Amino acid sequence: MSPRRIARFLALFGTAALTVIVVGTVFVVHQRSTQQKLQSVAAIVPGALLHARNFNWTQMRGDQSRWVLKANDASYSNDKTSILLVRPQLSMTVPDGKHLSLTASRAVLTVHGNHISRAEMSGGLTVDYGDFVLMTDTATFLPDDDQLHAPGAVKINGPGLDVAGIGLSGHPKAQTFQLLKQVKTVIDQRRRPAGAKAS
Repeated sequence: MSPRRIARFLALFGTAALTVIVVGTVFVVHQRSTQQKLQSVAAIVPGALLHARNFNWTQMRGDQSRWVLKANDASYSNDKTSILLVRPQLSMTVPDGKHLSLTASRAVLTVHGNHISRAEMSGGLTVDYGDFVLMTDTATFLPDDDQLHAPGAVKINGPGLDVAGIGLSGHPKAQTFQLLKQVKTVIDQRRRPAGAKAS
């Protein structure tokens, strides 16, 4: 083989080898960047399958909105059985026509598909219902059983009325609630809305 042919062969071989190296490198880098992207998404919340900002979930019945749940952030667990919400806000109109809104610093929802079976709220919970505001630190709501339980200090403010106590047990759909102990009630006639009658 002449030196010229050997040079051509080496040039062709070198070009082919370089092409294989470039293609291989591009493939590896592409695979790595995809993997890094997935890892960075998963790293936002350890053990999370999906992380969403500006979360918005509307529960519909036919063409009517039953409730709207929003949060700054939502993280779904790997097994898809729970959702961690940061700064959740729930709003709905209850059967008596009054507006109900609930806000908390954090909530963990136990879910089965699109069904919420448990909601654990913490970091300060505020419930606005009509003219009344309920405040407590933590609460657990079991929608299927219509049970709400708040173990700590609870304050309820309304027109001309302030109530405080420790522990709350209630049934939101039935609209029955009970403060469990150390209950204090203050009635202030001056704060009653115009036209309201004393009972």
